Amino acid sequence: MEKYLNRKILYIIPVIFLLVLIFRIVYSYNDTQEQMREFAQKEAQVLKSHALAHRYYYQHLYFDNTIPLNESTFKGLPAYSSFYINQEFSQNNPFSISLQTVSDRARDPKNQADTEELKAIEYFKEHPQKNEYFSDQNMQYYQYASALKIEEKCLKCHAAKEKAPLFIQKKYDKAYNYEIGELRGILSIKIPKEKLHEYFFKHFTSSLIYDTFAFITLFLIIYTIAQKSKDINNYLRKTVQIQTKKLKDSFERERLTGLPNRLKFLEDIQNSKEKTDRHLALINIDNFKDINDFYGHGIGDQLLIQLAQKIDTFCIHKGTLVYKLPSDEYAVFTSENITAEKFQKNITKLLISIQKHEYHIQNYTIFITVSCGIASNENQLIIKADMALQLAKNSKTDLVIYDSLVDSTENVNKNIQGIALLKDAIANDKITPYFQPIYNLHTKKIEKYESLVRIINNNGDVIVPYLFLDIAAKSKLYHHITHQMIEKTFAFFEDKQEYEFSINLSIDDILNEKTVNFILQKLAAFNSPQRVVFEILESNEIENYENIKEFIKKIKRYNTKIAIDDFGSGYSNFSHVLELNVDYLKIDASLVKNITTDENTKKITQTIVIFAQNIGLRTIAEYVEDKQSLELLAELGVDFIQGYYIGKPAPQLLQDNSF
Repeated sequence: MEKYLNRKILYIIPVIFLLVLIFRIVYSYNDTQEQMREFAQKEAQVLKSHALAHRYYYQHLYFDNTIPLNESTFKGLPAYSSFYINQEFSQNNPFSISLQTVSDRARDPKNQADTEELKAIEYFKEHPQKNEYFSDQNMQYYQYASALKIEEKCLKCHAAKEKAPLFIQKKYDKAYNYEIGELRGILSIKIPKEKLHEYFFKHFTSSLIYDTFAFITLFLIIYTIAQKSKDINNYLRKTVQIQTKKLKDSFERERLTGLPNRLKFLEDIQNSKEKTDRHLALINIDNFKDINDFYGHGIGDQLLIQLAQKIDTFCIHKGTLVYKLPSDEYAVFTSENITAEKFQKNITKLLISIQKHEYHIQNYTIFITVSCGIASNENQLIIKADMALQLAKNSKTDLVIYDSLVDSTENVNKNIQGIALLKDAIANDKITPYFQPIYNLHTKKIEKYESLVRIINNNGDVIVPYLFLDIAAKSKLYHHITHQMIEKTFAFFEDKQEYEFSINLSIDDILNEKTVNFILQKLAAFNSPQRVVFEILESNEIENYENIKEFIKKIKRYNTKIAIDDFGSGYSNFSHVLELNVDYLKIDASLVKNITTDENTKKITQTIVIFAQNIGLRTIAEYVEDKQSLELLAELGVDFIQGYYIGKPAPQLLQDNSF
């Protein structure tokens, strides 16, 4: 087929060149004809200008009496002499051009207009505003004419006969009674076509010979190249194929590891939809950001390369493909005929191998853990595997296999509904504080309340925080809730001078400049800011304690108090408590609810209480639900308790504060 095409091209080339050459000849011929016509018209205009200048000059000689007009001198007039001058001019110019003054009412028969000249005269009569006429209709010559109209000076000989000189009256019976502006005749210029044709087509022939020679030479060169182009074509085709493959690889290969990238991954998943067996594992390095931060990005990149090589080497089975996805994620995909259990077993072995392996990079030995999600034979394979991976990461599990229990669609729907609920509550003032009493074990009185957020929906139902606070944080609506809780709680307790009250703040609230400024403005305007307590949850989300310390320093100017919430929950840092200048430690509910049954929990609680007493802090125990817990906490030296045993959160305060 390729040889046939090459032969066909060789046959087509001369045909194309022949057509181009014919087109060039026809175009050049027509162009030469047009040039010849334009030359004739321009040449006639030049001659007209010269002839009229000569005519007007001699007319003035007569009419200003430089030459007397009489029977002896009138032969010098242009109207009389043009015939003789034209005869001499036509014989002596190379193109045999004739130039003469003629009229349709000539006094002298020698100046009578011929057929072509009469057409020009008729044209001027029909178009009195025109002064030039040009025609190429005659086969022998180009006809040019310039209108000669009667002027004042012309009336001396062409007005009424009786007013003309006597020798004119005696000599001529015609051409009288003209008026100013009337057409007297024309200056006729005839340019023979044969002479011009000889001149122009001599050049046309030379150009034609040159063009033909150039086209033939070019054709021979191209034809020779085309005949020898087979090797060139093969070379070019191979080069294009190589460069195309390189370009395709650059689009489908991840730059760092050389593995197929996300684009190729998505393409292969799409192309495998018709296959019955499809298994996908997504693998993610745990805490890879910490590795980058500690060792540097250069070592982080080397770790990614080594892990890519390890996974790729492990997955040598036919039909099993490894991909490098963005960040620190890898994909293992197969559409070979194996069961889901077999694939899961292979991936489990891979994960064990990855996590046992020592990664030697420069002078470091690095161990890593990974999280993995697997999905098999699912319609939305990538989405389902990613759901499993996210669950594995959140639950700190090595491997999660997708099933209906993993599906997060319901959670997504709940999140969407939760965001709608929050936006409605914020817009329509449905954020409501509920107040839970805090009991002083020393004075045996309720002296404080914690303000807890609730949403009252359109049906009057009370929505508790765990249904919407996480969604609020993710959707960036949390600060709106904080603002409304501060606003309403401050207003509620403004006239209740006997009580302290506490409001919860997240780390995000403290890091938000607008929220901090709002808090400071409210404290400045409040009548007794010393009754305000802000509860801060200490967790592993706190990365910069300097921001917390700065916030506490600002609100302490108003004698406002600080409580550390959920202290003892597993991340509590005693040294940070010393730095933060707090007033209360709220003992975590996980300790309090087991304090009567678990000796270790009791010891931890006692340690927290002793620690607080030694540094001058007061303690509050949450989740107190029975009398036994109350009595034990009192024995341990806890200062305050809070829980359902004292009172549930409610929109109003308890009537009796003595419990």
